[in-house]
Amino acid sequence: MMVFVSVLSFNSCSDSGANQDPNLVAKESNEIAMKDFGKTVPVGIDKEDGKFKISFMVTAQPYYIRDTKENAGYISMIRQAVENETPVQIFLKANTSEIAKVDKATAEDIRYFKSILTKEVKEESRKAVSVIPDLATLNSLFAQIKNQACGTSTASSPCITFRYPVDGCYARAHKMRQILLNAGYDCEKQFVYGNLRASTGTCCVSWVYHVAILISFKNASGIVEKRIIDPSLFSSGPVTDSAWRAACTNTSCGSASVSSYANTAGNVYYRSPAGSLLYDNNYVNTNCVLNIFSSLSGCSPSPAPSVGSCGF
Repeated sequence: MMVFVSVLSFNSCSDSGANQDPNLVAKESNEIAMKDFGKTVPVGIDKEDGKFKISFMVTAQPYYIRDTKENAGYISMIRQAVENETPVQIFLKANTSEIAKVDKATAEDIRYFKSILTKEVKEESRKAVSVIPDLATLNSLFAQIKNQACGTSTASSPCITFRYPVDGCYARAHKMRQILLNAGYDCEKQFVYGNLRASTGTCCVSWVYHVAILISFKNASGIVEKRIIDPSLFSSGPVTDSAWRAACTNTSCGSASVSSYANTAGNVYYRSPAGSLLYDNNYVNTNCVLNIFSSLSGCSPSPAPSVGSCGF
């Protein structure tokens, strides 16, 4: 996600506030509290408790805009952008997930995002084994992946941010797949969408989608089965995809539901709910996101720190 983070500020031409228009002062105070979230593509809008929940490209976190007369124009712009999968400029109220302002993107911005979001499935020249030969090998690969978690003694840089589930699942999944490829194996990914809530055991997180790697392996009878690897939710080992989706709808954290899910090729970095794809074949965005989140754990901070410097 292409995000340029800055706090808006204003210079005063007066050496005293005594003669300033109080309406102007109030307006500037509100604008100073806004943060530039950046130019990005909204991919979902759903009405929820007197406000709209907005999903954006790449990030798994939900954002909100109040359903007010003042925001009607902004909501209309977001709806149109969702329909066309085109970018808008978003401003948030500082330190919150609430959208304060929406601006139109430029023609150049629209061309850029159209060039990186594609319906085309891109094949890779690199070949790897798509079915892991047995359960023992699968468990060994799981251990290799888990040992790359941030905070472990064996983790290399960038480590994988399993202990900070607030955001970054797209980068975690892509890094897990890279570990598999280096071992000579490949995988799929599964993307699940909806009103998702998950528990870390000590706190709850909310997502608009979640993604993890989907592994094929041969069981003791030689039958091919599939398992999800996602240590952010299951640290003990691979699980079935149905168990994984159930963990993404933990109702002890609030109302939750799955609207849809889809399997993709392993090289897909992000899939929008409408099926548009984004790739990160050189791992630049992946490694950058993991480095930014590497020191974080638990469900705070939320929203997550900006990863705008990573691109997209």
